[in-house]
Amino acid sequence: MTRKTKLFGKKFRYRSTSLLFCVLFIAVIVLFNAVFTALAYRFGWYVDMTNEAVFTLSDEAKEYIAGIRKDIDIYFASDPDTLMADEDMRYVYTTARQLEEAIDGVKIECVNVVKNPGFFREFYSTAATDITSKSVVVRSGTESRVLKPESFFVFNEDGKRWGYQGEYRFVSAIMQVTQTDAPEVVFTTGHGEDIEGASTLAQLFWDCGFEVKVVDLSQDEISEDCRIIVIYDPVYDFIGAEAEDKNKNEITKIDKMLDGLGGLLVFESPDHSAKLTNLNEFLREWGIAYRSEVKVRDHGHSFSTDGYSIFTEYAPTDTLGGSFLTEMIDLSSSPKAVIREASPIDILWESGGDLSGSRSVSAMLRSYPGAELTGKDGVIETGTYDLLTMSLETRMIDNNRYYSYVVAAGSPTFGSNSYLVSNAYGNSDIIYTTMKWVGRNGVLADLDMKPFDDSSLTVTISEANGHAAWMTTVLPVLIAIVGVVVLVRRKHS
Repeated sequence: MTRKTKLFGKKFRYRSTSLLFCVLFIAVIVLFNAVFTALAYRFGWYVDMTNEAVFTLSDEAKEYIAGIRKDIDIYFASDPDTLMADEDMRYVYTTARQLEEAIDGVKIECVNVVKNPGFFREFYSTAATDITSKSVVVRSGTESRVLKPESFFVFNEDGKRWGYQGEYRFVSAIMQVTQTDAPEVVFTTGHGEDIEGASTLAQLFWDCGFEVKVVDLSQDEISEDCRIIVIYDPVYDFIGAEAEDKNKNEITKIDKMLDGLGGLLVFESPDHSAKLTNLNEFLREWGIAYRSEVKVRDHGHSFSTDGYSIFTEYAPTDTLGGSFLTEMIDLSSSPKAVIREASPIDILWESGGDLSGSRSVSAMLRSYPGAELTGKDGVIETGTYDLLTMSLETRMIDNNRYYSYVVAAGSPTFGSNSYLVSNAYGNSDIIYTTMKWVGRNGVLADLDMKPFDDSSLTVTISEANGHAAWMTTVLPVLIAIVGVVVLVRRKHS
């Protein structure tokens, strides 16, 4: 046998075939990974292994909109590839895709606003509307909402992106564009109210499906759709019985609204409370009495050097006020509620108040024991003081119980922009809970923000070892078996 015959004999051909098979197999694996990665990137295929399930639509979100029988369009102003390549918009686009998959009637469409700016022209509700490549539009019928990209995220006090609230923002917008008879919340004006300081509070109501209105009660009537009246930091008193024209009696209008099973939220300042004679007289009928010109200070439970920005204590869950906050109190780490320069609120009776004996009053939040009550001359006394109270009226109509509520805060700061925006405090959660009970059911209190800080992989050591064993043992064994089969078949062929 010549050297050439040996060189190109059966064994050489077998080895060449085996080498070619290995090269082709590796090439197929590489190609498969490249194609699969591209498809996964394009269509958002993934397994959510984060602790807070940041990338997964919650069951609560699905339940809120499951009963909606209207077509809902979600428009993105960029192409899918651009959205998936953007660190922020990838979260938003993924949540929208899950809504489309989970809910009948939800449809996503991506329209590049740079290439087709005219498509979004109908969504410009005002001259200030700005639709960019990162904007999202939610539409149903003739109603639409333009969502800014930053609204899907929560930022800390340093402006750093801290958490994701995509499902909350989408569900809120869907509820707004699909509700034909949205309940109203009325913010009073005409008494020096700080409407600008209550803008975040108004936004919370808007996000939860309320129609937000600003009304001068001396001139305007309260709509039958109104469920809540908000009085935020009034400087001047409301018109009462002294009104010569009964149509200008603001106290009567508030009282009539509460008779219709509504709710009232009051945020008085200690600096102005003494001048609110008619309003405070009305609140006393609900068992609530503000102490004016005094403030609660607590250096032991304060985050400010002057001791007036204080953390509050929840009322016991076996009380009326505490029972409304049970879900928050029962958490392993209850969020801290904060209030600044607050006056104490005296509870005139716990139950059996009013002429009919149908009103009950309870604290929701109070200062910790040992807090100081200060006035112009310094410390007056020490003790525990109620800072957020709830008054409840119960009525029987056709053998069913119906309720009206009055919630009073010892300072406007409890509902201020700075304390509601920050997720370090529980103020917004308490406002949500109050909406749920006072205004209407279906408030989005159950759709929690998902913090990025807790988005680490939650894989146990045993699970990690299992994955490692699969990658280092099972796959190579499978490849080896394939190789043996090929070897045997080649030898006997």
